[in-house]
Amino acid sequence: MNIKTFEMGYIGTNCYVVSNEQGNCAIIDCDGNTTALYNYIDQNNLKPTHILLTHGHFDHIGAVEEVQEKYGCLVCACEKEIPLLSDPNLNASTMSHRPLSLTPDITVKEGESVAVGNLVFKVMETPGHTEGSICFVIENTIFSGDTLFLGSCGRVDFPTGDAKTMMDSLKRLKNLEGDYVVYPGHGPSTTLEYERKTNPFM
Repeated sequence: MNIKTFEMGYIGTNCYVVSNEQGNCAIIDCDGNTTALYNYIDQNNLKPTHILLTHGHFDHIGAVEEVQEKYGCLVCACEKEIPLLSDPNLNASTMSHRPLSLTPDITVKEGESVAVGNLVFKVMETPGHTEGSICFVIENTIFSGDTLFLGSCGRVDFPTGDAKTMMDSLKRLKNLEGDYVVYPGHGPSTTLEYERKTNPFM
């Protein structure tokens, strides 16, 4: 499994390309200028089939329609995130350069998986930042969106956010067995064990 990180958009959202040796790949969240993303995919002859959304805020979905049109990807999100994805007021895209409204091709829920070739992403519902926030877990890796950051966690003051629910989600992550590399929606990667020991929100 190969993971490539792109910092995209004016808020600096992490977009991840996760690929296997056969070139199958998934894109996790995407916003902003897509030039570097396209160059990486095309130069490595990758075949993106899915765009996996950790949640529906504008800075994680801003380039989804463009990328989907270029590669024909299926957009996947939590079924509980549909109201936020479809409403520019809820996904905060009214604050950005244009209102955004998305309808996912695939909806998922807790415990389900998305297969991209032999890459299997398990869905873990982690509400708090938004009602439909999810983490994608694959092998010893967690793509945590805006649930867990290095030393911090996502805001809970946007529509559908909730502080108590966020604390419950962080506790679920803390209680996972073993260690994981954590790739968040913003900022540098970390490990679950490091966050267990040092993150005040955990």
